[in-house]
Amino acid sequence: MARKSSKMRSFNVAVVGLSGTEKDKGQAGVGKSCLCNRFMAALADDYSVDHISVLSQTDFSGRVVNNDHFLYWGEIAKTSEDGMEFLFQVIEQSEFIDDATFQPFKGSKMEPYAKRCSATKITSAEKLMYICKNQLGIEREYEQKLLPDGKISIDGFLCVFDVSSVPSRTIEKQVEAVTAILNNLTKTKKPIVLITTKNDDANETYVKEAEKLVGKKEYKGGILLVETSAHENINVDVAFIVLAQLIDRTRGRARILPFIEAARVRKEVLDHSTEALQSLIRTQVSDYRATWSLTSKKFFQHKEFMHFVELFGMDSSQRLFKRHLKKLQDEHIAKKIQAYMALLPDILQEMFPDVTALRDLDWSSVQLRIKEHPEFIQYFFECPEDVPWTEYDLDEGNETRIPYEVLDTSEAEKTYKSHVSGLQQEQKRLEWKKQFKQLLEDTGYVTPGKALSEVRVLFMGRECFEALSEMDCQQIYDQHQKDIIDKAKHNFQELLLEHADLFYHFKSIAPEGTITQDDIKEITDALQDDSRYKALDRIDQDRKLMLFQHLGFVHCPIREHCPAFPNCMDALIERILRTRVHRPNSWNHNSQWRLNSDNNRLNLVILGIDGLADELASEIRVQCDEDEYELDCHLYSLDYRIIDGDVSLPENSFKGTDFLPNGCFCVYSNPEAFEYVRDSLEKTLLSNLEQDDRLPFQGLPIVILFLPDPSVDESEVLRLREEGQSLSDSLQCPFIDVSLEDIIDPGQRFSSALIAEAMGQLIQCIHHRAVFLNVNQPYVGSEPDIRIIMCMFCGDPYSVENVLGPLISHQCCFLSGDRSIILETFLDDSKRKVEVIVSSFHGANAFREELVHGFILVYSAKRRASLATLNAFSMNIPNLPIQVLAVTDTGGANAFFSNDLSHLLITEGNATADRLKAHFMTSVSSCQQKTAFYTPFFKEVWEKKPEIEQAFHMEEPISFNTSGKSTLEMPARQPRPPPRHESYHIKAGSNDGSGSEIYDIQPHDSLLDDMAELLTATIPEDRLTSSSDESYIYSDVELNGDDNSEPLVKPSEIKSNNKLHHVKRGRRRRVRN
Repeated sequence: MARKSSKMRSFNVAVVGLSGTEKDKGQAGVGKSCLCNRFMAALADDYSVDHISVLSQTDFSGRVVNNDHFLYWGEIAKTSEDGMEFLFQVIEQSEFIDDATFQPFKGSKMEPYAKRCSATKITSAEKLMYICKNQLGIEREYEQKLLPDGKISIDGFLCVFDVSSVPSRTIEKQVEAVTAILNNLTKTKKPIVLITTKNDDANETYVKEAEKLVGKKEYKGGILLVETSAHENINVDVAFIVLAQLIDRTRGRARILPFIEAARVRKEVLDHSTEALQSLIRTQVSDYRATWSLTSKKFFQHKEFMHFVELFGMDSSQRLFKRHLKKLQDEHIAKKIQAYMALLPDILQEMFPDVTALRDLDWSSVQLRIKEHPEFIQYFFECPEDVPWTEYDLDEGNETRIPYEVLDTSEAEKTYKSHVSGLQQEQKRLEWKKQFKQLLEDTGYVTPGKALSEVRVLFMGRECFEALSEMDCQQIYDQHQKDIIDKAKHNFQELLLEHADLFYHFKSIAPEGTITQDDIKEITDALQDDSRYKALDRIDQDRKLMLFQHLGFVHCPIREHCPAFPNCMDALIERILRTRVHRPNSWNHNSQWRLNSDNNRLNLVILGIDGLADELASEIRVQCDEDEYELDCHLYSLDYRIIDGDVSLPENSFKGTDFLPNGCFCVYSNPEAFEYVRDSLEKTLLSNLEQDDRLPFQGLPIVILFLPDPSVDESEVLRLREEGQSLSDSLQCPFIDVSLEDIIDPGQRFSSALIAEAMGQLIQCIHHRAVFLNVNQPYVGSEPDIRIIMCMFCGDPYSVENVLGPLISHQCCFLSGDRSIILETFLDDSKRKVEVIVSSFHGANAFREELVHGFILVYSAKRRASLATLNAFSMNIPNLPIQVLAVTDTGGANAFFSNDLSHLLITEGNATADRLKAHFMTSVSSCQQKTAFYTPFFKEVWEKKPEIEQAFHMEEPISFNTSGKSTLEMPARQPRPPPRHESYHIKAGSNDGSGSEIYDIQPHDSLLDDMAELLTATIPEDRLTSSSDESYIYSDVELNGDDNSEPLVKPSEIKSNNKLHHVKRGRRRRVRN
């Protein structure tokens, strides 16, 4: 009995079992070699199921078999579950068959196997350890390990009993053979363990026979039974360790598990190892193109991999790896297909907008249509013939198109059919939703606040209702409820605003906000019969909240609580004034066009196309002496900048690095030339606005000249003349019109007289503007001469910019506050400063304590609440001049007869003006009036200023001193309010074509007869002829804002005044050559 060391005992074990020819053992062995192989091989790759006992004479006599009928399997160390270490040397007792005679080889000692296998002293000199069958004949290529000392003493036996069914072997024969073996083994007095093998393929009858065998009385229970499976590596080590513990009883006793339980434990170990390796592979391998050679090298550093290889072998590891790669590739392809399928419906929609036309075609026909489509290459590409699309490098070049071969997949066909079906279903669904929405709108039973459950019965049987899902029906109904509730609330808010007099009444009697329940009841009683009040019966809480909010707003009218918020009129006004009106400090930035008193150098910009600018410059040069032009005994040194291209380009700019213009001539002769002039001036204006300069063209004086082309017909000439006049009016510059009959020489359109006139006008403009700026500077920051409040109602449906247009387009208009502007204009022989505070009606309360000289009250002729608020507001206005302005959609008689509401509101507005002894005017919302629109009212206010301030200060009547400043004295009684029996009218036109304004007075009774009036102040004759007035004369005030509409005042009712005539700045002049 050999020992390895003092610390580890060596146990020599002999594995025995049925052996012999096929006749003896059947077509397969009992599993002795597999059992030994599994026990000795630590790695799964070292285990083999192919062990043969039929040998050639050469193999039998080789050093591995060594002419013996046993194999030496070598030695191996094992550790039990309790940590005990064992060293085993294993031999397998077999019986080798000659492949020539199929009879057992004749050995040195030929005894029956049952007796021979029980030998405990075995010798064989120079015998090599057996590894595998391939080792036979080529022993030198394998590890060569000798049986120590050529001998071995057996310490115990493992007897093998095969419990699987094997052809040509009966259970009786195996029981008989094993019984004989056991009987001989027991005689050795050595420990014996009976091992049942192949339990993974066990026959229960054979298992029971093995149990009976070890239970025989003659064995006295000394033979233990262990159920094993070498293939599954179950209980193999346990069998050897149990035998070692029987040999050395000091080493305890291992627990022997039944095969089923041991198999379960083994499966858990294998499953855990498999999951660990799969997790490792998933973590480390994310590219389906990875290779096993490189990956396995990295895996050798991981214990999970090494443990799996030990249990399953390298081939199993590689199979797991390949399975993972296949999964990655499938996922990659599936992801690609999914991405392509997401694109396919949109592509089909683009290629075939009417997809329903393809629904009767099979998928192959649709594919052919796709391939023949002109936009095929935009959405698809074809892979090379020898490369399937699944193997094509889809990521190369970031290809976003779809491989055409993808359309062959079932997913593509399914996506197509689903897309077509989905479109048809969605089309039906949208139609049903539309029908259901229309049904809700048509029925009168769906009112604000009513739940769907209350009206569901009305829709039963309707296809649109039955076909839609509950969610769709509820969503449409909820949206409809929201719409009708919002509309009902809007209408109720209008109802509250229309009763402005009622709320202003409570504000006046309860200024501190102490509204009682009786007051609320009085308000409710006044409103409850209106359908707009009843519409909110089901949401009474919301109605009460709106009522209280409105009361709160009336008592404390702040912008955030305005019903029109965030489009409160005050916010709109601030935004418009901030963007459209300049501040006084910008006036100082635009003086480069002033003439230098030292040298009178005059830099001229001449703007025009078709050679007109060059021709005009040439004629001016002809009349110059060395570029010096004489006018009114003054010499002007001239320089020119001729522009006939795009003024937005640097080379065509009005200014240059060494050229600062003093004035500009704009000349045109046909529609194209006029459009060029107008566009160029607009571009220049926009350019200056971007530079934070609000004055037109940096204040550059301009003269516009119209020389009609003989080829232009008479009607077109008339239109060009009117448009040129309108442009000059808006720019406040002279307009020189040369008629065709005035051109004596067609080859010379610019005569000396015309050039003299044009130069005179331009120089006069330059001097006038320079004086104008100097005159205005002292007024900046000083108190205005009169203060007007213009009130507009929040939410009115008209353009606020158009209402403010006559003020903010005024040449001398600048900001004096967030909502106030100051105008510089002639109200008598001197310029006066008019401050206009523009406010909402509710915002005007902030100015009640200030000195105000007049009110302009604006309302919409389309909204009852607008006029109602005006009426309520006017109740608290003192005896001041008032201008009532009705904003209409159309002008003239059309405004009065456009609809019943406009008719009613214009009539009531006129009655309100009568009650207030105010003036009444209409204005068209779609267009902007001229700058003189409000001037007559300003003049009247100026004339009544002494009375107004006398009443405000409660002092004596005003007397004027020679300085022009007023002194106030205490009046004997309150001043009389301004008379209402006079109204202002504007002459509709004059026969001389000059378009001068003629103002006259008519009795107010004619207002209703003529439907409406535009009212303006009379201009005295001496003021019209005043030279100082020439610096600011307004263009025609359009009565109706529409040239084609009828005037509100019949021409026959307007008094003629042939004495009044005036050619003003911006007025057309006719020059004879």
